[in-house]
Amino acid sequence: MELIPSTVLPLCAYLRHCFGPCTGISFMDSTPLAVCHNRRIAQHKVFAGVATRGKTSVGWFFGFQLHLVFNDRGELLNIALTPGQGR
Repeated sequence: MELIPSTVLPLCAYLRHCFGPCTGISFMDSTPLAVCHNRRIAQHKVFAGVATRGKTSVGWFFGFQLHLVFNDRGELLNIALTPGQGR
């Protein structure tokens, strides 16, 4: 956790470098990134106030959602990390 602030900027620059061109056809998908088991939400302190409870078609989770946008050639166009926020 201590190294995250010093690695965020290089990671963002690398991801921007890897983005492909928009070809007119885009696909979007998202996946949950659980930070702890549902039974341990009350004890979890690392992402307190940042991560939230969310729901997918599989079930509930506590953490974030990773959203990815690809073009028709499979190249990454954009990326977003959001709180879980259930439906």
